[in-house]
Amino acid sequence: MIGLRSSAYFARVAILSVSILSFSSLALADPVAVELPPQPLGAALRELARQTGIQVAIPAELIDGKMSVAIKGKFEPADALNKLLKGSGLIAYPVNKNTYGIRSDSSAGKSDGSTTEPTVDVRSVVQLEEIVVTAQKRPERLQDVPMSLTALNGERLAQSKSYRLEDFVGKVPGLTLIQDGALGSQLVIRGMTTGVQSINSSVATYVDETPYTVEGPFAGSFTASPNLDTFDMQRIEVLRGPQGTLYGANALGGLLKYVTNRPDPSGFAATAETGVSSVHNGGIGFDVHSMINMPLADDTAVRLVGYDTYYPGFIDDPSRGLKDINGSRILGGRASFLYKPIDSLSIRLSAIYQDRSWNDYGDEDVNSQTLRPIYGELIKENLVGQPGHAVTQVYNATLDWDAGFADLLSTTSYYSLKPRANFNYSVLDGAVSSILGQPVGVAIQYRGPVQALTQEVRLTSPTSQSLQWQVGGYFTNESANEYEGFFPADIATKKIVFDFPTNLGAFYIPVHYREYAAFANIDYHFTPTLDVSVGGRYSENDQKFQETAVGILGGPGGADFTQTSSQGVFTYSGDVRWHITPEHMLYARIASGFVPGGPNDIVPGSSLPNSYSSSTTINYEAGIKSSFLSGRVTTELSVFDIHWHDIQLVAQINGLGTIANGGTAQSDGVEFNLTYLPIDGLTLNVNGAYTDARLTQATPASVGGQVGDRLPSVPLWEMSASAQYERPISGNLSGFAGAEWRFMGNRYSEFSVGPRVNMPAFHIVDLRTGVETKKWSLSLYVKNVGDKIAINYVQPELLADLSPAQAATVYTPRTIGLDITARF
Repeated sequence: MIGLRSSAYFARVAILSVSILSFSSLALADPVAVELPPQPLGAALRELARQTGIQVAIPAELIDGKMSVAIKGKFEPADALNKLLKGSGLIAYPVNKNTYGIRSDSSAGKSDGSTTEPTVDVRSVVQLEEIVVTAQKRPERLQDVPMSLTALNGERLAQSKSYRLEDFVGKVPGLTLIQDGALGSQLVIRGMTTGVQSINSSVATYVDETPYTVEGPFAGSFTASPNLDTFDMQRIEVLRGPQGTLYGANALGGLLKYVTNRPDPSGFAATAETGVSSVHNGGIGFDVHSMINMPLADDTAVRLVGYDTYYPGFIDDPSRGLKDINGSRILGGRASFLYKPIDSLSIRLSAIYQDRSWNDYGDEDVNSQTLRPIYGELIKENLVGQPGHAVTQVYNATLDWDAGFADLLSTTSYYSLKPRANFNYSVLDGAVSSILGQPVGVAIQYRGPVQALTQEVRLTSPTSQSLQWQVGGYFTNESANEYEGFFPADIATKKIVFDFPTNLGAFYIPVHYREYAAFANIDYHFTPTLDVSVGGRYSENDQKFQETAVGILGGPGGADFTQTSSQGVFTYSGDVRWHITPEHMLYARIASGFVPGGPNDIVPGSSLPNSYSSSTTINYEAGIKSSFLSGRVTTELSVFDIHWHDIQLVAQINGLGTIANGGTAQSDGVEFNLTYLPIDGLTLNVNGAYTDARLTQATPASVGGQVGDRLPSVPLWEMSASAQYERPISGNLSGFAGAEWRFMGNRYSEFSVGPRVNMPAFHIVDLRTGVETKKWSLSLYVKNVGDKIAINYVQPELLADLSPAQAATVYTPRTIGLDITARF
């Protein structure tokens, strides 16, 4: 980003750089807490760069012998830089959206009337832009965070059309996705899963300051990750390893965090995008995305985002004469309001609404042993359809006040998830047919609304002092109300008989979860290059489970009972990091995480336990993060060892089904990332993970897991590589091209008392190209160029003749699309 006209002059130039909040220029308008005492100007600029996330390039001779002024408060980075240079005879000027140069102030002049202008072209040095993240709930350079972490920039996500979890999980080492039909998807980090039958999600999800992870199996925790459209996102952060100290429940294996763009009072901006796509042997899709940022005053702005996308289907059901049955649509938007009356205070209100609907699931019927298609590629046969939709709403109010001695943040959130779906339980159910006296299938109608109110308050010390600390309190109150209705399905008409005179069965399951937590973290800097951090969190939760069952399947006389539980969990973390040089950092970390236990689905008086315990992990990790070739290469390498205790499972005990704690597991592995900018405009990246996740203690006999068995859906190896090239063509017109390759090794299905299914490895290639100016862009892309029919996950099912098979969820075949984007 910064160039010099000669190598001799280069030796006399100091390049001071730290990360930016994102590749988006809007991020640089965000206020940052800055506190700098008077000191040599060079040292002050380095510390300012670290605290604010800008990059600065200056000729060293201009700062020799100069002292800085003291500054303290919350500033936009450019304002902080100007205040720091006040009285020095130097001024800053922008080079690009995140880089500043320094030169003599020609208006001040010299005694002889001349001025000093550096003979430096600060635009020609090639250097990777870096990212500031909030992984530890304070802004930090990604290369300084003492844990394995990936940040996906919003602009890059848009360029590669990565608007869903399915599109971007393959870009993150150690992150996998189990697709359980269309209702939901389970995120997995470092192998912490028991498959599609998991009790709780092992990955916590945040949207800005809002925790969005429902609790417990009866609220659908394991498939309730918010699959938000990422258009106009600032970035996505993926934290690998337990994060229980700062993020609490469900961060057993890690955290995924959506970071949205803040409103920008400095100017108007708008973007509109539309496109069309076609799936090979499938349907036609479309997408419409838009964003508008409107300043309302010098200290107030609003940002609005809207989108409507149809993802075409590609699965056929010839038994019902239907094609492309698994099409889905995502419709929604975001609104955010920012008010910043003074430098030290900001208030942000935000809202998200998204409606995701689908016609059926993206799986095919395959042989239970060979995984070969039974009826043909991309074909399934169901008695009835499985449509549904899920409405997600997130509301948040965040107040951020710099009180001088510390930064006070209060965040209040409400989220709601309302899923509805139909399930083809089996094509023909012999037991029900016998009861009703005629052959019928069985279909399930499901509803599972969940809503939660959360509050967090925390104090964070300034980053300029040797002893840095953070303390906070957290509260959440969540309720859910699951309903499952069982209905006969007519074999002749292939329709659900909702008005059947005999009620097959209905289950009503309201549940309630309340949690209080307090956390603290202390980070002491023994020297400017060495610091040690320790932290802890105590969480206490109370839960209530109630079930009412009616109809034939509800048993004689039905059922109506209640169970409760109360549990406390302590989690902790500690790390040490050593900056060997400004470009190389070593770190070591220990951290724990948990998913909450809860009340069991057990009739009072049963011999089975009334509740199951929390499940916990302890993670040991060490790594190195480095930068080479004047910032043109960044690398990250980490090794980890996770021990998982009290695994939560669905088991048969004394002939009865229940949730139980059973078995232990261990996950060892290596994760790496390398990014290289060999020339201006060309960015190369390769990353990968080796994860050996296995049982170290057998599960209950009914589950079937044995010592040494690999955990479900966890590949030993996964890798990805990408190349992105941008080049001016003429005038304001530039061209770009990109390629991405991702590989996933073989994986095993659920634990089983019989042979487990081995899902084969696969690799997928995506390509894109286009042209753009500052005002518009045109892009053509091809996803899954090789048209691979790659299996994401399999689970058992029964065919029409009651023969066993597997339902194999598959990735989308080759997709060709065209997009047009306009910027105002």
